[in-house]
Amino acid sequence: MLFNLRGALDSIFVKVLLGLLIAAFAIWGIGPGMLAGSTRTVAKVGDTDVPTQAFANAVQRQAQQLQQQFGGQMSTDEIIKLMRLDYSVLNQMVSDAAIAEHMSDMGLRATETQLAKEIRSFQAFQAPDGSFSPEIMERALQSAGFSKSELYGDLRRGITRNQMIGSMGAATLLPRSLAEELYVWQAERRRAAMINFSASDITDIPEASTEELQAYYEASKASYMTPERRSYRYVMLTPAQFTDKVELTEADIADAYENRRDDYVKPETRELLQISFPTEKDAQAFLEQLQAGADFATAGAEATAFTKEEIALGSNTYDDVSTSFDTAAADAVFALETGAVSTPIEGIAGWSVFKVTGINPGSAVSLDDARAEIETSLRNDHAIDLMFDFQTELEDAVAEDGALTPVAAKLDLPLATVTAVDAQGKSANGEQVVTQQSEYTVMQAAFRTEAAIEPTVKDLDPRDNTKGIYLLEVTEIQEPTQQSYEEVAPKVRTAWQAEERQRRAGEIAETAKARLIAGEDAEKVANELGGTSFDAKNVSRTAEGNSGLSPNIRRLIFDLPLGEVDAERAADGNGYVVVRVDGIMPGEPDTSTPAVDALYAQLTEQFQSELFDEYRAYLLDRYEPEINNGLVDQLFRQQSEQ
Repeated sequence: MLFNLRGALDSIFVKVLLGLLIAAFAIWGIGPGMLAGSTRTVAKVGDTDVPTQAFANAVQRQAQQLQQQFGGQMSTDEIIKLMRLDYSVLNQMVSDAAIAEHMSDMGLRATETQLAKEIRSFQAFQAPDGSFSPEIMERALQSAGFSKSELYGDLRRGITRNQMIGSMGAATLLPRSLAEELYVWQAERRRAAMINFSASDITDIPEASTEELQAYYEASKASYMTPERRSYRYVMLTPAQFTDKVELTEADIADAYENRRDDYVKPETRELLQISFPTEKDAQAFLEQLQAGADFATAGAEATAFTKEEIALGSNTYDDVSTSFDTAAADAVFALETGAVSTPIEGIAGWSVFKVTGINPGSAVSLDDARAEIETSLRNDHAIDLMFDFQTELEDAVAEDGALTPVAAKLDLPLATVTAVDAQGKSANGEQVVTQQSEYTVMQAAFRTEAAIEPTVKDLDPRDNTKGIYLLEVTEIQEPTQQSYEEVAPKVRTAWQAEERQRRAGEIAETAKARLIAGEDAEKVANELGGTSFDAKNVSRTAEGNSGLSPNIRRLIFDLPLGEVDAERAADGNGYVVVRVDGIMPGEPDTSTPAVDALYAQLTEQFQSELFDEYRAYLLDRYEPEINNGLVDQLFRQQSEQ
């Protein structure tokens, strides 16, 4: 709950601990015990209960929040089912209960003084002047769907949790010198001379004899197989096939216009600045400053805890102001002209003063002007409904006839036939037969379906069933066959030449290595052997920017000692790269304090994570959570699957 209201308890220690516990419970299981016969608690950890009502409320709250994030496109039941939200919330609550049980065993608890201090520190409960406001707290809790008892309970647990975690998270357990030594290695830079020998640049490759090519073919026969080919037929239904069958009335169009009025009728909005004061006297004093020529935002930021960014409310409708403040404030604001400032207006957060910095007139598109767009949208929507209605008739026909040819004839549907294509949609002569995205979808399914399987309805897009459906019937599967040498002779020659170029590039690279080891200049060696030389002057252990170095070459540079030479195959397989390490520049922790501090924080966090891992293992050994899985299913799982 606290994570929804503020981030004060959202420390790295809590997040790491809860994450480890949740993952552990998911892997280890929730325990063999069952709370049979009790419906008041959905789980129990030692003597600590997870109340059923609290669990149900938490699941519904999270589902509603996700529903808003998804734009209301899914129901809460669907969200719970698809995301397994009930078990996710339960795992978190069981983890929290395990911590609470341990804190109880150790006698850790929050005092009333600590609780009051924590509540008063919530920014969400503070008036503009920074003072605690019981009224604002009530509104915030009501908006978030929490009760005071839930807040106080979570706060007490959070306070004691922080006491315990604070004792475990001592940063001084790791010496800073460890980070400094690691930084010396991590931030090390290197300079290297490099020569690239591209195999494709080698042209003086002799022609291979027929005997050599045949021997090469025999050694790599598995590379010369025909692709698997499939033949299939299918029926496809999309909303576009039903658009002409849609009948619309004038009432349908008028109702749609009203339902989408927000899209066509835009209310007037006003650009607003707003500042609140605890008393009317303070607000009047602020107005006097404005009358004396003070800037609204600058003076407001100086007189209160508001920043200039917080004072600017942006563009607001009448309903926006009425909802955020009240009707009286909205009436006053929308009676002002551009540049005008309101008198102090009393509200729950104190006395507010508004300034209108701009007025954006409303706009309206008439029904006649919107008619074409509405008709198109309605036809598409109704066409989807007709497609779904027709699907039942289609499935019945398939069940009766068992094959697509008679079904297509009976229902007057186009039957598409595809013959002997490979997995890329090409025919035996290389022609691209499958070209449309929907056709690719069907083809991919054809290569996953066995022949002679009765067709079933499938969505063209599993993520959006409104795009259409199809039924598929695989009629023939041609297995891969071995191609003879005569059939693939040109491919064999090309492959042999490529391999020979690569072999020659390797020989040249070995020659270059020997000359560099002997102390010759890299550029001279490159020029004489037909390579390309360049200096990598500031290479880091990890890729930075557009260095152009492949990971294998970067690894080679940092594996070699100073002055050593070696070669590595190019990452794209085209030749070899010869490397000589000419310089090593260790990281300098004394001149990189921020970077060392960040590394030290990372090491400390990792070390603390290991501590919490040990703590988790201790909790799982000491307590055995019991879950009433039947009750969980009864609350959400069975309901969402109906």
